[in-house]
Amino acid sequence: MIFRDATPAVCIALILTGLAGCKLIKNASEGGDGEMVSGKSGGNMTALVDEIWDARVLPHMRDSATDLATLGPAIEADLDAAGEAHGYRPSSEGSPWNFAVSVKGEIVSAKTDTRAATADVDVNGDGEADAVLQLGPVIRGTTLRDVLPFIDFTSFTDQIEFAQLSRALNTKAYETALEGLPRESLVGQPVEALGAFTVRGKGDAILITPVEMKLVRQ
Repeated sequence: MIFRDATPAVCIALILTGLAGCKLIKNASEGGDGEMVSGKSGGNMTALVDEIWDARVLPHMRDSATDLATLGPAIEADLDAAGEAHGYRPSSEGSPWNFAVSVKGEIVSAKTDTRAATADVDVNGDGEADAVLQLGPVIRGTTLRDVLPFIDFTSFTDQIEFAQLSRALNTKAYETALEGLPRESLVGQPVEALGAFTVRGKGDAILITPVEMKLVRQ
């Protein structure tokens, strides 16, 4: 409480003293994901990702994913309408749409002789690739960071820390979902995956970063 007889300087000191003991928490405005995740100056992004992966990242991906068999045609028909219905993008002008997606299909080709290994998957049975699954260990892009509505650039110290967060998320995805996958004889294998991809414009290839993936051997 600030008393009527206190001087302006005393009032300011009392206010600042009260604020010093408070932790301000920014809440997500939509999506029901609760508190925004924030970085700290010099923070350990690997430790942060370890903390939120099972508690927040995977539950959000599972709850918000749309089947690629539905999502692909919707994006082809109207990217913005598909984004409004199934995707997420930050409020900053010009941000691309990011989609959480579930995939069930068959691997029709694979490139595993590179550190940025990939597998092409057919989800509608026509024998043609509908999307590309990243297998790593090199994971390209920032889609895992950008698809999460509880992560926002303004909650982090700077662009360097924000980029470190993206790399930590990609590394976690590789270590938990992709590192143990067999790389031989992938073609013809049924596959199930949960992941995310980013679309900047109509006609973009669908490059999915999986957070869960398994071969469904027949």
